Amino acid sequence: MTVGATLQLPPIPTMVDNPGDWGSIIQEVASASGSPPPVTLEMLTGLVASAVPLLFEADASRTSDLLRGTFTDPVIAQCQRNIGCLNGEHPLSSVVHLVGAPVGSGQPVVRVHIMVDVQSPDGSSSINSQFWDLAIGVQVAVGQTTCPNCGAPLGPGQLICDHCRTDVRSAVQVPLAVSRLELY
Repeated sequence: MTVGATLQLPPIPTMVDNPGDWGSIIQEVASASGSPPPVTLEMLTGLVASAVPLLFEADASRTSDLLRGTFTDPVIAQCQRNIGCLNGEHPLSSVVHLVGAPVGSGQPVVRVHIMVDVQSPDGSSSINSQFWDLAIGVQVAVGQTTCPNCGAPLGPGQLICDHCRTDVRSAVQVPLAVSRLELY
């Protein structure tokens, strides 16, 4: 991908295999946080459908900055340390299983088990199993398209201006972000 190129990955078909559990999970989150979260099952499904292809593309291209805005900084750092662990596989579809709402992290979270149908570079198919914690109403760091200091164009995911060395990150509030990632 070249500087200035826009990454356009289509979401993959994604379904939740236990949608009937959503009400009790969201009620659990509301009890722990003190207020009902502004998140729907459709939002969660849409995030997973878009985030899975991003994760696989970031791994294949060795560009984990693609994950900014959807994954938290600790998860991005984890992906940088383990780059290449998805073996060049391509995601075809995913099935989400709602696990619960773990408490104790201070941030409202929904835990999901994701089974991703993948195609290997050799054409064979398999299932990639992942657990994600989805933080609700969290701030994430994102880059900008131009440097606010000197006006130089910035590449996708770039956090430091090459021209003047200004940190161009800004924090944005998102309804859902992947705050924990476990691959199996």
